[in-house]
Amino acid sequence: MEKNKTGKYFKYAIGEIILVVVGILIALSINNWNQERLERIEEKVILRNLKKDYLSAIEEFKALNLNRDDLISAAKQITSISPENLQKYPVRYLDSLFSKTLVGPTYNNKAGSLDVLLNSGKINLITNEILKKDLIAWPGYVDDMVEDEIIHNELYTGKYCDIIEKYLSWNDLIKAYDLSRARFEKITIEAMPNNAISTSNYGAILSDLEYINILHRRASYCMISNNESNSLIVKANEIIAIIDSVLDQ
Repeated sequence: MEKNKTGKYFKYAIGEIILVVVGILIALSINNWNQERLERIEEKVILRNLKKDYLSAIEEFKALNLNRDDLISAAKQITSISPENLQKYPVRYLDSLFSKTLVGPTYNNKAGSLDVLLNSGKINLITNEILKKDLIAWPGYVDDMVEDEIIHNELYTGKYCDIIEKYLSWNDLIKAYDLSRARFEKITIEAMPNNAISTSNYGAILSDLEYINILHRRASYCMISNNESNSLIVKANEIIAIIDSVLDQ
């Protein structure tokens, strides 16, 4: 290499290095832009699925509230019946009334999209920090309500049903049971053949203090769960509103 050309080659080499660096930076920028674009597309898919889950959850909360309201109403009516005036009430009416207490509503919506989001670690794809915090906190809110539901359901399937079976004909209650709000469509329960010893003693059950107290406890649990599910409905609607705002961006 001639001495008078050293400077030119040095400048040429520096220029080549700069071009390579600039090329790398441009490639990285394009890659980052494309990655960001793909993440935003994935975020919107996740948000749409989350919205469907929360809308489904709201519908289930409302259905659970209706079932609990039926139980609370039935409990109030049963409590108001005096054993001394029992002859005023037809047996079919009593069967129907007491059959409304044969429920233990529980929340079963698993919020599949949210579970996948949290377990996969993709929660960081959510760009809205308020929404991210609400999504992370949601399972805890639901668990608080479910805990009370479990306590109520254990009381229902335990002591409550034990007393019912002591005094009333389960077969007659099943015949009067309203299946219109059953979780599954077209569900049927076949009544057993009549049995001579299977008769209801409403006077005895209405005179049993333990039964009345357990019924009151069950109504109280239903009131608590209704308050909790109503709060969850409000929170779910807030989350949906944030999701909509992000999707509209």
